[in-house]
Amino acid sequence: MSIGVEPLKIVLTPVRNEAWVLRAFLEATSLWADHIIIADQMSTDGSREIAKEYPKVTLVDNDRQEMHQAATRRLLFEEAKKIEGDKILFALDADEFLAGDFVNSDDWKKIINSKANDVFWWRWMNLCGDDCSQYTLGQYFYWAVHVSESLWEGEFPDNYIHEWRLPWPPQTTEKNRYELEGLFSLHFAKVNQNRQRNKERFYQVSTVAREPKKSMVTLFRHYHESEDQSCSMLPMDAYKFYEDRGLVLWNNTDTKDEGGYYTSEVLRIFKEVGIRRFAMLDIWDEDWMKRNNLQDPRNFFQKALLRYLRMTNPKAKTLWVRCMDKVLKIIV
Repeated sequence: MSIGVEPLKIVLTPVRNEAWVLRAFLEATSLWADHIIIADQMSTDGSREIAKEYPKVTLVDNDRQEMHQAATRRLLFEEAKKIEGDKILFALDADEFLAGDFVNSDDWKKIINSKANDVFWWRWMNLCGDDCSQYTLGQYFYWAVHVSESLWEGEFPDNYIHEWRLPWPPQTTEKNRYELEGLFSLHFAKVNQNRQRNKERFYQVSTVAREPKKSMVTLFRHYHESEDQSCSMLPMDAYKFYEDRGLVLWNNTDTKDEGGYYTSEVLRIFKEVGIRRFAMLDIWDEDWMKRNNLQDPRNFFQKALLRYLRMTNPKAKTLWVRCMDKVLKIIV
């Protein structure tokens, strides 16, 4: 990196029907990023048209029918490779915004002044509460990397959902791995609980469609692991960077959007492989089934097992529950 010249800040974002929040994301991210690469997977809600409005956006077509997030990350990564210069890659989804007055923070300076092969981890602030004035704190997650030549040869694990967002530089050691305690990503995923529920239902159904033997116990615990977290009030400066520049994120966010696309995909999968394969999943909300003319495929045992999982979830990390979970994974 030349003295006095900052590396390019390149944001990599997959999109499929994210119009509900995409304009807010692009308004916000355009304030600090040099390039925003959007890989659009055949959106039908106007996402593509929104992305084309922003001069910093490069729009890449993703013509896959099925969700395969690792393949989408590869498209984004290959497009970033075409941009010349010293680069830092940020992997942000459309519902994620850097929080606080981040550009004036010490953590931001660590990123900007980093060296090739440095990787950066920080945590989500997952919005919660009826008015989204509260949050729960997520675990550390790998969000950014300072590019080296060898990084372009890096591989993404072949996960189609819950993927690794960026390849890991082969030269990176623990000395190059930074957990940033003062940097956070505001996560808008749960601003509409019905949308989040539809999304999680889609993720579970997609997983089992590809992996029929996937354990119901494993999926249940994964999608309910944060239920025992209490919400804290958001810091007063959570939106400071944007507010100081006259941007109110909520003005460009449709908090009533329920993600109908996810339900359409679930119904398509049911039609393709049959509904009974998914009877063991915790997805059978009565109102949802009624709206979509579905009959509950679960038998008595499956309903009883789900009741047990719900009852024990507050104690899911205790020894006796973990032992029982191991047994259940073998027999169901």
